[in-house]
Amino acid sequence: MKLIGSKAEREFREELINSNVSLNTDGKRLNYILKNAGYDVSNSYVLNYIPEQCEDIYVLLISGSYVLHVEVDKFDSQVEPAFERVELNDYLHSLSKIHQIQMAVAMDLVKT
Repeated sequence: MKLIGSKAEREFREELINSNVSLNTDGKRLNYILKNAGYDVSNSYVLNYIPEQCEDIYVLLISGSYVLHVEVDKFDSQVEPAFERVELNDYLHSLSKIHQIQMAVAMDLVKT
């Protein structure tokens, strides 16, 4: 998908840049969890965040290589987070138009 500089693209770019800053902030729980599991967060972005009653679910683009679903218990830090890796091609297949735009912006950020 070709980027055209639309308002939606600019909004996604700002959100994704902010998510990258947060992911790379030492002391943040998600930063700690990902680094301890061996994931490189330096060029990674949060595509989606789903707060549930007992856990938080994150969907992340990791270094432009694959998508990672992370489920983190909200109340018990002793519970191991659940990770599910999804290959980029598999993830891209089921995206809506707006999420395709978000992914195109995220991939552009990975390249720059």
